[in-house]
Amino acid sequence: MKNLNDAELLSLVKKDDEKAFETLVYRYNITLYKFIYARIRDEHDTKDLLQEVFISFWKNRRNIVTADRILSYLTRAAYYAVIDWQIQHKKVLARQSILLEKDEPTTFPVENQLISLELREAVDTEVAKMNDTMRKVFISSRWEAKSIREVAEEHGLSEQTVKNYISLALKRIRLRLNTDNWILVYISLTLCSQFLNGTTCLL
Repeated sequence: MKNLNDAELLSLVKKDDEKAFETLVYRYNITLYKFIYARIRDEHDTKDLLQEVFISFWKNRRNIVTADRILSYLTRAAYYAVIDWQIQHKKVLARQSILLEKDEPTTFPVENQLISLELREAVDTEVAKMNDTMRKVFISSRWEAKSIREVAEEHGLSEQTVKNYISLALKRIRLRLNTDNWILVYISLTLCSQFLNGTTCLL
């Protein structure tokens, strides 16, 4: 089973083969764990999000068509799971802050699921409008969790050019987001907080 490629494993997974699913989990578990942990820095929540990503993959197995790019699919799912976590985490922090400042209980006006959906659609729309090179660089870096050096080698670009493309892509996404919504602003800045090699992205 371990010798099968992703397309062959997915074909079996779609037929409810749990062994094939376990093989894919084993194959990408560590990579996805590192991807999530690097963004939230919480071991317990990272494990929970990782489990959610694989559960979602299993539930949606019959609808997955990217048979030769399973890691890309899973990384993108992890990327959005992190966004959900960040929105919820920021929401909790904001509520705690408000409660500390007020004598009366209060409600928080933003529904995180709607905000998350809005953010996902905005990001997807903007990425789709990027030119071919920028889109591929962004996807390789953000959705496939590749380092600046790996992206540069893959696309035949200098590392500085890759950094420039990512910076421009993130600026476009930031402008695409609704800047009147403080949670979206927070997430957009979080997306651009660091490149995978630790270089700060300036917006």
